[in-house]
Amino acid sequence: MPRTTLQISSSDVPQAPNLARVRLVIAAIAGGAATIDEIAEETDISARHLGYALRAAQTLDLLDSARRPTTAGLALIETDQESEAERGAFRASIEQSAILQAIAPTLLSPTPPTKKVLAGRIEKLTGLSTATAAHRASDLLAWRDQLLDEEPEAPAAS
Repeated sequence: MPRTTLQISSSDVPQAPNLARVRLVIAAIAGGAATIDEIAEETDISARHLGYALRAAQTLDLLDSARRPTTAGLALIETDQESEAERGAFRASIEQSAILQAIAPTLLSPTPPTKKVLAGRIEKLTGLSTATAAHRASDLLAWRDQLLDEEPEAPAAS
C-alpha cells in the first residue's frame, strides 16, 4: 500500500500565538456570529488577527472547513477559561491534529523542540522562508508555554 504524504500549506501552520483568542473566536461563532465583521465585533480582534485565529482553530480541528465549531470546539468552550480542563482540551487538539503532529510531534513532550529545530521542520514541510518559519515556531512554542504548567522548582533550603 503506498504511503500518503500529508500536504501542508503555509496557511496550515498557525500564526496565532494566543490560544485565548482562538477560544474567543470559537465561542463567538458558536454564539451566532457568522460573518468576519460579526466575529470581529464580538471578539474585538482585528480582521487580520481574526484570520489567523480562524486558521489556527481549523488546524486544531476546533472549527471545520465551513468555520462551524466541531465537537471538540464545542467541548472546549464548555470548559472554564484558563482552567486545567481548557488546557487539556487544547492539548488533545494538538495531539490529534495531523498537521501539528507532522510539524511539531514533540511540542508537548517533556523535552520540547528548540525553536531552530521546529523552524527547520516548518520550512522543510511548507516552503516558508527561514524568518517566517522561525516566527511560526515561536507561536507554537508560545502555545506550549500556555498549556504546560512548568513552574521552576524552588531552590533547596540550605
